[in-house]
Amino acid sequence: MKHFLIWIFLFFFAMSGLAQDLNIKGQITDTSGESIIGVNVKVKGKDTGTITDIDGNYHLQAAPNDILVVSYIGFITQEVPVKNRTVVDIRLIEDVKALDEVVVVGYGTQRKADLTGAVIRADIKTLKRSPNSNVLQSLQGNVPGLNIGQVTNSGGTPSMSIRGTNTLGGNKDVLVILDGIIYTSSLSSINPDDIESVDILKDASSTAVYGAQAANGVVMITTKKGVEGKPKITFSSSYTFSNPTHNYCPMNREEYLDNVRDFYYTEAFLGPDYTTPNPDFDLASKLPDAPLRDENGNVSPYNYNWWDEGTQSGHLFENRFNISGGSKSINYMLSYSNTDQRGFIVNDDFKRNSVRMNLNAEIAPWWKIGIQTFGAFVNQDGAEPGLWNLITQSPLIEPYDENGKIKPYPFNTLDTNPFMGSDIDDYERHNYFFGNISSEIKLPLKGLVYRLNFGNNYRVDNHFQANQYGYNLQGEAYKEHTGYYDYTIDNILAYNATFGEHHIDATFLYGASERKYDYTKALGQGFTRMTLGYNSLEQATTRYVYSDAWREALCYQMARVSYRLMDRYLITGTVRRDGFSGFAANNKYATFPSIALGWIISEESFFKIPWIDYLKLRGGYVSAEIRPADTNLCPQWLLRSDIFLVMVESL
Repeated sequence: MKHFLIWIFLFFFAMSGLAQDLNIKGQITDTSGESIIGVNVKVKGKDTGTITDIDGNYHLQAAPNDILVVSYIGFITQEVPVKNRTVVDIRLIEDVKALDEVVVVGYGTQRKADLTGAVIRADIKTLKRSPNSNVLQSLQGNVPGLNIGQVTNSGGTPSMSIRGTNTLGGNKDVLVILDGIIYTSSLSSINPDDIESVDILKDASSTAVYGAQAANGVVMITTKKGVEGKPKITFSSSYTFSNPTHNYCPMNREEYLDNVRDFYYTEAFLGPDYTTPNPDFDLASKLPDAPLRDENGNVSPYNYNWWDEGTQSGHLFENRFNISGGSKSINYMLSYSNTDQRGFIVNDDFKRNSVRMNLNAEIAPWWKIGIQTFGAFVNQDGAEPGLWNLITQSPLIEPYDENGKIKPYPFNTLDTNPFMGSDIDDYERHNYFFGNISSEIKLPLKGLVYRLNFGNNYRVDNHFQANQYGYNLQGEAYKEHTGYYDYTIDNILAYNATFGEHHIDATFLYGASERKYDYTKALGQGFTRMTLGYNSLEQATTRYVYSDAWREALCYQMARVSYRLMDRYLITGTVRRDGFSGFAANNKYATFPSIALGWIISEESFFKIPWIDYLKLRGGYVSAEIRPADTNLCPQWLLRSDIFLVMVESL
């Protein structure tokens, strides 16, 4: 019986060893062998998961009998059994159904299968899963070729580039189109829950419809609309905690003193191996600064945790309300959202209230109108302490004296107290308003439609601050006001028709835009007292006033014709002519022609490769000229040089 129990024990021990998780790695590629970045790899039925790196590689742990679920936008989701393997390479297959998807291409839409340029739609489901206050943060790793930077403050807008920066001078920003209108305000003003789709125009031929302003790519954002049916009311609330990935907590008192002893180890320790403490070692005399010692010359008794006092646990608290519905002739969508985000640095706060109304109505069988409008009100009051000084300050020093007042220079050097940057009166508000009114009329010729867009952007920024430690501790206060307004009028004529094996999609545009900016700042320095702070700048010893303003206008025309033959031969030609007030006085207009070709090889009768369902060859050519900008205006134009691209899309 004893031997039998031993054998049973050894059997289960061996089985438990076999059940241990394996360290699995592999590479994920498409059918052409190119690695894919940002692919989701999860263990089915578990919370374990990861995404592929820039080379398409992934690493995770899974049991020998687990199943890996691999998903990526535009590709068929696959379930791959581990089967006791440690290396699992996976090849994804493009979803043919996705080719019938309609994407926004600028002043219109187009089937994905008919595209001759590089246009990709972001996975909108990711936006809903990601607890972010800015839509760009949710797009990180979501779209190939779209590079999103890091955010260093609550509600911040990260940097963005598409296939790198293409502009040598002037404005290097990606062009953002919101509901068909150029959006020049911060993306932090947009409620991510209001977004229906995000399309990225990546190559030169796709962005040519927007001329020089699209030199660095285009992000097309479309907001939600109501659908036919009874009113649908939704409410959601979420609360998310956040903490820094790395703990930068500096040394405490004992760690700091041990570090000093180790630095003077030949004096602090005795013996041939320097392990016996020297009782005569004067630690206080070795401290680098006098403030680290008390009035008797001994080591300061303090053990102050600068990091804990200047940081906190961050959170994101969101409440969203939405009501939508409609009939055959009218639909509506109303939404409200409240966002309260707190960063892990004290006073790094972001609060946003936004209201949106989208309304679409069919006045007659041949006439439709639409309204897309929203307002966002952002509160970013408060200033953060200096992060670097929080990390580097000694624990032997306290930031406040016995009367509770800040010690401006705890080290008696130019190294300032980090709380001088946060113990101030700071008022920062941003108000955003956007409105787009559209009218669409079906003309008597079948397939011919006229559309009028009138869009407005309005922004008001106020930043007031009173700092009693500013201007060499004599006090400083200011009031800063910024106003911005633009309008856009687009007249669009679209024609779409099929004649047997021939299909034509043509778009003609005539539009104009004007932008205005003004800035005023009043600054006071040197206060005998700051009771009223920035509301009484006349009490300052020295007063300054700054102001700035500019105005620019654009006039543009565009023609785009797409032709498809036998569902396999594609050609798109685009010509855009831009007039800009910032161009030189004798050269106000520039022209941007482009052409793109596509060949769906998999539709040919000679194509007999069973493991490839879809294969397209496409190329594009863009020609542009360099135009100098008027330096008296906002320089934001630099035109691309000739570009030729050849891309292969396969399945």
